Amino acid sequence: MRPGRRPSVTRRWAGVVWRSLVSYGTLHLKGEITRAERGPDPVRLDCPPPGHPERLRPDVPFSPVERALLRDLRSRGPVR
Repeated sequence: MRPGRRPSVTRRWAGVVWRSLVSYGTLHLKGEITRAERGPDPVRLDCPPPGHPERLRPDVPFSPVERALLRDLRSRGPVR
């Protein structure tokens, strides 16, 4: 664009649309940005993650294999 000329209507509207899309995307990413700043959620071994189709039964004790796997997972520390 030459100095002293006003931007065309198309360029002005393109700028408005671009800023609107950036604002819209920022609103949708805010939860992800906050989660990234907070860090990873701690791993819970006493129940499946939310929405998982399987459920643990608290009245049934772990089998020997499950207890060995649980010991192995706890000895490794947090997932990185």
